[in-house]
Amino acid sequence: MPWYEKNLDLDLSEEIQFLKKGNFLDLGTGPGTQAIELAKKGFRVTGSDISRSAIEKARLSTKNVNFEIDDILNSKFESESFDYILDRGCFHVLAIDDRETYLNQIKRILKKNGIIFLKCMSKDEKNLPDDKGPHKFFKNEIVQYFQNDFDIKKSKDTVYYGTLKPLPKALFFVMKKSVKI
Repeated sequence: MPWYEKNLDLDLSEEIQFLKKGNFLDLGTGPGTQAIELAKKGFRVTGSDISRSAIEKARLSTKNVNFEIDDILNSKFESESFDYILDRGCFHVLAIDDRETYLNQIKRILKKNGIIFLKCMSKDEKNLPDDKGPHKFFKNEIVQYFQNDFDIKKSKDTVYYGTLKPLPKALFFVMKKSVKI
């Protein structure tokens, strides 16, 4: 499974090489593997998850990451808390009716000119059934959700690195919070 991948997501790794260090939120952190790797790169990292047991396990892994139980749909994080957000599995499991709330929360907690790195399941993924698991997206669907409030800097076809074989097909986006917000 992707959340057990110990290495930093390759798509994210390419994008953060030249970023100024800042506050990073790993949204839906699960066991915290991505948060831990981001902290090793010098970022101040908060890993959040709705699952108490996931956060408790993640806290046992390191003292270098602030792990918090949080529901992005009703987030307790202060406004403009984060320079960067990584979502590599939260958005695509939300109910359609919750996506607008998610977007409003992301806009609220992301700093001006902040960046969200979004990885979600692709409609091109044929090995996982459509009726189970995360929602699968076309690129244009993601663009439609985010384009009013974010500048889409990059979008690409990729995979979820992890233990599943073949690696599930994914979409990866780099989006900057619009100045007009």
